[in-house]
Amino acid sequence: MNYTQSLFFTVEVERMMICRSRGWNDEVSEVNRIRIKIVATFVPLLALTTSLILYANSLGLKNNHVSDLVLMVVSGAACFYAIMIVLRQKFDGVNGISYAVFASGLLLWFAAEFSWGYYEIVLGEDIPSMGIADMLWLVGYGPFIYYVLRLYRFYCSKQVEKRTMAIIGMLIGMLGIFMINSLLNGLSMDEMDSATAVAVTYILLDLFLLTFILAILWTLWNGKLASVTFFFLTSSLLIGTVADMIYGYAIIHEKEPWVADIFFSAQYICIVGALFWHNRFFIFNKDRMIREWQKENK
Repeated sequence: MNYTQSLFFTVEVERMMICRSRGWNDEVSEVNRIRIKIVATFVPLLALTTSLILYANSLGLKNNHVSDLVLMVVSGAACFYAIMIVLRQKFDGVNGISYAVFASGLLLWFAAEFSWGYYEIVLGEDIPSMGIADMLWLVGYGPFIYYVLRLYRFYCSKQVEKRTMAIIGMLIGMLGIFMINSLLNGLSMDEMDSATAVAVTYILLDLFLLTFILAILWTLWNGKLASVTFFFLTSSLLIGTVADMIYGYAIIHEKEPWVADIFFSAQYICIVGALFWHNRFFIFNKDRMIREWQKENK
């Protein structure tokens, strides 16, 4: 049995146990209940983080200080969930290795958020261009690229038609041209510096990841469980790309970059949603399966 068969066999065995003891309709309702629970939790959370960042001045606080604290909390929550998944599923198979690498990327991004917050809140200084925070963010893309390409090769290398990838690539390319043109609009060659290079690099890396994560979502769209994980990850990348666009424009044109933090916080919350769903439905729970078997065989 290869890993694909093993993965889906594991998930299906657990689902079958639930179906046999509770009925198919109960299993479907449980999936829907978890979806509703995620929406009911994350929508107020998004509203809360957005309100805190936007209306910090009304509380007598600085917008950038509050946004720094919000990002440290939500990125820390994403790290915590990723580490918990690694501890639960270990390093076995494609998912084990992929999520361990993914967790390392989140740790680097959390360190970047912490470094950024330390500069602004504790030291009260402006962030230097290509400082330690930017270096950590850029290095953090490495694990994410590995994660996405590994899962793309696993799920899509033989399933996705070349025509589909060409269409996705063309759409992403058009989006990239529009975003970079908007970012650099009005700048002369002499005005382009390291901050400009960093801003463009972020967008290019986002679009590269988005190309392959869209292909994975396309392949798994009909999967009741798997599609939700990649829907959250796709959403996080889309939101993150918008955030990097706003951030880059603010840095290059000397505007307030904290506005982008509204979108960065939403990006981390979407990542938490993906990790929550994976933890709930794609990690084999031996104890739960035993309990279901015991209930059925009383």
